[in-house]
Amino acid sequence: MKKMKITVRKDGTQKVEVLNASGDECLAFTKEMERRLGTQDGERELKPEFEQAENVEERNYERGS
Repeated sequence: MKKMKITVRKDGTQKVEVLNASGDECLAFTKEMERRLGTQDGERELKPEFEQAENVEERNYERGS
């Protein structure tokens, strides 16, 4: 089951982390929450799981060729 972990630090900055999801599913899951939290400070950091999902899809496609 997908879960969203939101950390609000003492200085008011937030961190949104998705658990048990990968790839574009991860971005879609956080989209509404990010909109509600407001302007993003800093850069988006993607976890290794995000890239793993993309690589799996590519490998499956290559095998089917």
